Amino acid sequence: MGGEPARLGRRGWLLYVLGLVVALAAVIAVVSLVRQSGPKTLSETATKDLLRELPYRFEFRSTPIPDGADGAVAGVARGAHGTVVRFGVSLGQGGKPISLGPHSDLAEVGGGETFRVTNDSSVIVDGNVETSPRIKSSAQWHDAVSIVVAIEEKLCRATEGKACAI
Repeated sequence: MGGEPARLGRRGWLLYVLGLVVALAAVIAVVSLVRQSGPKTLSETATKDLLRELPYRFEFRSTPIPDGADGAVAGVARGAHGTVVRFGVSLGQGGKPISLGPHSDLAEVGGGETFRVTNDSSVIVDGNVETSPRIKSSAQWHDAVSIVVAIEEKLCRATEGKACAI
């Protein structure tokens, strides 16, 4: 038996074919992982569709695409207690965040590797971070925080397959 498939016999031939199938499956798996390495960038349509799955009412508006971004989504999310949060999502790696106005451009912008989320639940007044004047109660504040976290988590899971890094 020189190891040639024709001389292996029925059992040997089956093991040889099974080995080839396993090797082929391993090559396909490696190629698939290499192609899908790293987080993906969502389209504007996919981003809107994912956000609509959340338990909030969304109204989207057009917005300019920030420098370095592949796309942009902006709008208003409405939650319980009359909570309103304006938000923007810059899509793509390295894109600048969406500006929501001079008082809501915070140094800390949330998001994942392929998107950045800005919101106006907190604003800067005279150099101090304060709660947006639209948020009038503790219930609205908690709802606003929940909305922003839900947006980020939904997009992290879709782009990275896991929760956002804290």
